[in-house]
Amino acid sequence: MSEKTESKAVRGIAIIGMAGRFPGARNVEEFWRNLCEGVEARSTLSDEELEAAGVERAVWTRPDYVRVAFPLDGVEMFDASFFGFNPKEAELLDPQHRFFLECAWEALERAGYGAARYRDRVGVFAGSGGNEYL
Repeated sequence: MSEKTESKAVRGIAIIGMAGRFPGARNVEEFWRNLCEGVEARSTLSDEELEAAGVERAVWTRPDYVRVAFPLDGVEMFDASFFGFNPKEAELLDPQHRFFLECAWEALERAGYGAARYRDRVGVFAGSGGNEYL
């Protein structure tokens, strides 16, 4: 790659807004603080919580069963109508998709490129991990 081409590639992208939801952190600032302070955002699950989740007693009483979860807060707080979904459609959406929409909107707002203020093209880059929702 020539020096001229490399220079253009670097100038072509700017990270100007970030958003995220993490176990124990509602945003990237709280996530960073947890990392710096060594906070492990995990919850140890009680017998009652495991039963309510449908885990069979024979499974969670085994000595090798790990009774830990990394829950995300606010999953039920999705504003379906804001994103153009009716309640039934929103109920069927994977929680990661709901969080994705909220985070994409928040990142645009934080960057000053919300839909009400900016009508040109803007890209949102996102990532997600695997889940066992379904």
